[in-house]
Amino acid sequence: MSTTTKSANVSLKPIEVPKALQEGEKFIKWDEDSGAGLPVTLRVDPKGFFLFWTDQNMEVEMLDIATIRDVRTGVHARVPKVSS
Repeated sequence: MSTTTKSANVSLKPIEVPKALQEGEKFIKWDEDSGAGLPVTLRVDPKGFFLFWTDQNMEVEMLDIATIRDVRTGVHARVPKVSS
């Protein structure tokens, strides 16, 4: 009995985070509870692991990109329908 093994050549390169995202871009952060928008500056660390946003009071919050479980694109992202 013989087994055949296939190997894949995988080349992993470091993530290249654009300079504009490292330096920061202006966004609106929405509060899910109140529905209010807060202007923030969003930055990504050079290795691409964390999102940081700074509000107008210079308070910083951080999010590990690995915890993101849902991303929506488009002009206006819609809330998904809840199935019963």
